Amino acid sequence: MPKQSARPLGIFLVALFKLFKGLLLLALAIGALKLLDRDVSELFSSLVVRLHLDLENHFIQSILASLDLVDNRMLGEISAATFGFAGLLFVEGLGLLFQQRWAEYVTVFETAFFIPIELFEIVRRVTITRASVLVVNCAVVTYLLWTLIRKPRKKEVV
Repeated sequence: MPKQSARPLGIFLVALFKLFKGLLLLALAIGALKLLDRDVSELFSSLVVRLHLDLENHFIQSILASLDLVDNRMLGEISAATFGFAGLLFVEGLGLLFQQRWAEYVTVFETAFFIPIELFEIVRRVTITRASVLVVNCAVVTYLLWTLIRKPRKKEVV
């Protein structure tokens, strides 16, 4: 049995990060399903009251107006898309944990796909969160590209 090379710490950390994001999205998808057949706007209003926030606040009013548009179909679509993306993150994370080269490529392409969207969002409005997400994703893509270029391909035995 060939000896497996040591997993680089950076790839291990990226794998854990992807698995963590997958778990968060899984929880979000399940949460969206739990909101089916419920008045989302009313649930949010009661949360605002319990937190002793001002229901008349402009920001809270705009959220309530948006939540009035949420119906079961939209919740189902959000949940399905979120389950799908969580699945992709789990595949990436597990592939990276098991040192699969294809997982590095998938992670590079998936993470790089969102960089232009993040740049657009930062141009619209700069926030610490948006900037942090952009920096982390750029670091992940750069690191994985560096490891892919640096690491020789394994030759297949026929």
